[in-house]
Amino acid sequence: MKKNSYIKTGEKFIRPISIFGWKTTLYIFFAILLGFASTGCKKDDDTDTTPEYDNSLIFAKGNGDTYAIVNPIDGKDLFVVSAQTYQIREMVPGYMSKKVMITSFSGPGTNVPILYICDAKTGDNVEALTDANELYVMNIAGSPAGNKVAFTAKDANAAEYFQLYTINEDGSDQAHISLPLEEVTGLDGKEYELLDIGHPSFSPNGSKIAVNAHVDNIYSIPNSIFYDGVMVMNSDGSNKEFLFWVNGLDTGIENICWTQDGKFLIFKMDDLDNNFHRRVKAVNIATKNITDITTSLEINGTQVGNIWTSPKSDKVLFNQHVGGWSDLFVSEFEEQDSVLTMKGAPARLTDINTANHQYDNPYWQLWDKQ
Repeated sequence: MKKNSYIKTGEKFIRPISIFGWKTTLYIFFAILLGFASTGCKKDDDTDTTPEYDNSLIFAKGNGDTYAIVNPIDGKDLFVVSAQTYQIREMVPGYMSKKVMITSFSGPGTNVPILYICDAKTGDNVEALTDANELYVMNIAGSPAGNKVAFTAKDANAAEYFQLYTINEDGSDQAHISLPLEEVTGLDGKEYELLDIGHPSFSPNGSKIAVNAHVDNIYSIPNSIFYDGVMVMNSDGSNKEFLFWVNGLDTGIENICWTQDGKFLIFKMDDLDNNFHRRVKAVNIATKNITDITTSLEINGTQVGNIWTSPKSDKVLFNQHVGGWSDLFVSEFEEQDSVLTMKGAPARLTDINTANHQYDNPYWQLWDKQ
């Protein structure tokens, strides 16, 4: 009869399972060690290759009717989507980046853009939220705090001013929250008529909307004085208040975006009277203090294209034309009292040479990874 082997450990003897010989037991022991080693290596490899996320996504128009969904951590494309609409005029992400809102014509030969919504990752399930026979839609915004959309529009059958509307992502509860020639108070304390509204933007908690507003001094007729500025209001249209304005209509203010704490608005302003020179400014909402951050975002003297702020960190995203194409860059900022200042040089986020498409009109929105 074969004798059983014993292994000495310290002062004790351990008897292996009697049905195995000592060689078989040794093979099993090494196989277990090899299994642990393989598992450990595989875990390390998985950890090294798993992308990092910060619960936000960047959306940017690509070539033609495509848009890219970009990871803000590494700048890599997660999805490149072909929109199932006729032409993309403007595109913004919706609540938690599950949906995308698009302004587009309904088809060839039409000249009234309407508001569509579709699945962000695929471009499928396209639904029209407005009617081309009723509203001519211009600018759109998605709320980071709920399924609410803000858009500017005018009567599709009449020459009138663009005003502000809100609607839910499912098409319900459309509301008109500004009126043509509505009376508002200017920064100088005088009363003005509200003309066009453009480029809405929801605050981080969804309670307020910032817009670009054009007004006319109703008491200076026939020598009217026009102002173009940044206005903030409650999400129901109440308490309209100017934070910044300039005399004259020869400016274009857009890309109005909020810092993550809701204390500042950053916006782009084209000075049409100064060779279309593009300025980027930050305004403190409580004090109305203005900071010009233009030169901090320019690279080798080249102006920024479009800007947007991070919903998760103190960063500004912008695109810039490099070699005729548009790429994305990120800059950090800090807040001290009522002043916003940029930190360091911009960092390049995307690479058009690798992606083989450009990144235009970027937006940065929250994401729940679903």
